[in-house]
Amino acid sequence: MAKRLRGEGSCFFDETKQLWTWVKTYELSSGDKKQKRITGKTEKALKANIEKFEDSLEQAKFVTKNVTLKNWLTKWLDTYVKPPVRKQKTYENYRDRLNYLMPIIGARRINTITTMELQEIFNTLHISGGKRGGGLTAHSVNRIRSYLKTALKSAIEHGLLVKNPVNATKRLAEKKAEIVVMNEQEVRKFLAIAKDGSYITFGVKNPKYIKNNFGTQYLRKNYYNLVNLALATGMRCGELRGLSWNCVDFVAGNIRVEEQLVTTNDYADMYDDPKTYHSTRTIGIDKAVLNELREFKDYQNQYAELLGDRFLNEHNLIFTNIFGKPVSYTNFRKRYFLKMIGAAGISPKFTIHCMRHTHATLLLKAGVNISVVSKRLGHSSTTVTLNIYAHVLEEMEKTAADAWGKLLDTDE
Repeated sequence: MAKRLRGEGSCFFDETKQLWTWVKTYELSSGDKKQKRITGKTEKALKANIEKFEDSLEQAKFVTKNVTLKNWLTKWLDTYVKPPVRKQKTYENYRDRLNYLMPIIGARRINTITTMELQEIFNTLHISGGKRGGGLTAHSVNRIRSYLKTALKSAIEHGLLVKNPVNATKRLAEKKAEIVVMNEQEVRKFLAIAKDGSYITFGVKNPKYIKNNFGTQYLRKNYYNLVNLALATGMRCGELRGLSWNCVDFVAGNIRVEEQLVTTNDYADMYDDPKTYHSTRTIGIDKAVLNELREFKDYQNQYAELLGDRFLNEHNLIFTNIFGKPVSYTNFRKRYFLKMIGAAGISPKFTIHCMRHTHATLLLKAGVNISVVSKRLGHSSTTVTLNIYAHVLEEMEKTAADAWGKLLDTDE
């Protein structure tokens, strides 16, 4: 007697041939109908044979669809990644990374791309990819792999693909990025030099050509307070650039991080929500830094009055250029920050983001609870903080035995 085994079609055991048999009528791409009979010695074998047949049917159906990788990725990016679904900078990151694949396999139908060739492409991009052919970092290639995997998974959900060829590829081995930080003495020296302002002539052959008017004086005070606040709070550069005076509570002694200012490939500057949900946060500030900010606020008001209508600080920003517009990341880095670290004798590997790492590292070494540090940084969880600063905790572990011994030491 026939019985239902799975899906459509009927299944029965053929006593004569001693085989499990499955029969189904299916439709060809032409619209004609055809009957298919599949057998197996056991019920399990029959199921496997049915799956192979149905997979072949699906694959045959997709071959007739002219969906290239370029067409699908363009559609997917516009539908699932482009704002308001994701942030503009995230969208550009996805788009620009996936663009590395376009000259190689962009014209190919997605159902013809194999796992083997994708692995070869990832390996080649690592060796000789990029605009100059010097190779992309393993991290960048793994990003491309991850984004492509997600895009093709979506293609499967839309019935355009049977299996994801990225699944069986292997991630490239990544070297853990070196975290460069300043110690307490270096921080003091760095801030003293930043406040003094004499660093501006560092590396300049003819210092007499450096302008020293009220505009450049404003910028030096401006950038001193920027690095001072960065080291005191661990805020991201985009958060500092988008920080307004409205977010500073001088009475409570804290700062509210509500938005960031980001520079993207498509837009020079744009205001955006903080990086993650947890990045919207309140950070306590010590009295010394708070007093510096209060003095700078008064100074900025006086400077604004001096410039009059030429100073247009429409967003009430704390840190601006000489005309009240947002700080240019590139200008700050090249003309001021690099000179600051050079004059202070800090490693050239020390980046603007390293001020954030310095804040976290020094707090952890001082014994501040990791959950507190994590909240100040705006991390989604302490696990993220632990992964980034594991080396600091390892160093602290070395002193734990001595600390325990001192706690129980009764010899005085």
